[in-house]
Amino acid sequence: MRLSSPVVCVFGSMLLCAVIAGCRYHPTHLAFIDRAGRVRIRLGLGQEAKPFSGGLAAVSLHGRWGYIDQDGKWVIPPQFGEGGEYEAAGEFSEGLAPVMNGGYFSKSARFGFIDRTGRYVIAPKFDWAGSFSEGVAAVCTGPCRFPWLPERPSYGYINKAGDYVIGPQSQWESVAPFSEGRAWVSEWSLLIGGKLVDYNQETTRLVDHDGRFVSDARFRWGTPFSDGLAATDRGYVNRQGDIVIAGPTPGVGGEFGEGWASATIGGKTVFIDTTGKIVLRPNCDGARPFSEGLAAAGKSNCNDGRCWGYIDKTGRFVIQPQFDYDLGPFHDGLAPVCFGCRDDY
Repeated sequence: MRLSSPVVCVFGSMLLCAVIAGCRYHPTHLAFIDRAGRVRIRLGLGQEAKPFSGGLAAVSLHGRWGYIDQDGKWVIPPQFGEGGEYEAAGEFSEGLAPVMNGGYFSKSARFGFIDRTGRYVIAPKFDWAGSFSEGVAAVCTGPCRFPWLPERPSYGYINKAGDYVIGPQSQWESVAPFSEGRAWVSEWSLLIGGKLVDYNQETTRLVDHDGRFVSDARFRWGTPFSDGLAATDRGYVNRQGDIVIAGPTPGVGGEFGEGWASATIGGKTVFIDTTGKIVLRPNCDGARPFSEGLAAAGKSNCNDGRCWGYIDKTGRFVIQPQFDYDLGPFHDGLAPVCFGCRDDY
């Protein structure tokens, strides 16, 4: 998950304050809290962070990314990326993390994969890379980071030796990690089956580990699979792409977590199980999937705009709404939160 960029908040506030009288800027910072809501790691102004995974979390410092442990100590010093770009360092998964050896908009910069010591296991040679999942990682070559260029990028999947297991596909516009044997890929909006189509055409489809489409079903978007289901713009689908729960609108984040998924029914936030049955009606306005027994949930009409906390599976707020914006999931007992990520005018 990406929390609101402090850099954007700072410059946005400065610009608007110069134009609109009476605004008030709230300095922002990120932190990691434990399941009791206590701040365990407090980051400085301008730092960004990603959730913990495998005991490490990617954190930026002075425009470069490194990795900290659960005590907030640097395990891999900041060295990746150059301008604090959020994509310059990914989460660790299956022992490896994708990192970038230069600035995101530098044409010479490349992505490779490091181990938990910071050593490159797969040399930087891709123009973009995602984290490993089910033994493979999505990668891209070509103008992946420069969508305004006329050439098309090529997306594919590699193994941990850095070899392609699904070769580069120039007809794919974007790809997602594998989950439960499936991955979502989107074809170019203007070219499906060699024919020009409308920009609003549903172009997202499911592929298997051989890169074959598992059905002709197309959607506007899809989330990772969990408990055999994935959320889409038309409801929840199974691994064959068949819609099995058509009624509710998937909630924030969409996917199932620990057997439940947040959804909106009749304008209200609820949690459903894998049969579509409502199992919880929490008193909140928006919620994310459960992780480690807790789910980030929002409350409207809060004082000073601090509207997010965490609920348990009874719907009770065990960490009271006190944080700004939506929050990260708990991983390894810690969750990223944001203080002051807002402006008043």
